[in-house]
Amino acid sequence: MEKSTQAKIYEWASYLLIIGATVYFFVSGKELTITMMGIILALFCRTMVSRTRCRMFEEENEELKVDLRRLTNLLEIEKKKKNDNSNNQ
Repeated sequence: MEKSTQAKIYEWASYLLIIGATVYFFVSGKELTITMMGIILALFCRTMVSRTRCRMFEEENEELKVDLRRLTNLLEIEKKKKNDNSNNQ
């Protein structure tokens, strides 16, 4: 499963848990135990959303760093070729 899909699942689960806890609170006549458990689970889901997104960004940054290193090496090679050609003439 892709990380973006995981983040969306956690996000929607947190919304549903908050709505469910709110509805249960008003329907049950102020029962706090299950309501608080629902809210805690929703907070856990929101934490998982931010953790998943953070990992996605870290992976993307690593890919960009690798690409930057590769491009920097290619640029150095091209500069060396230019200098060698200008010295040979």
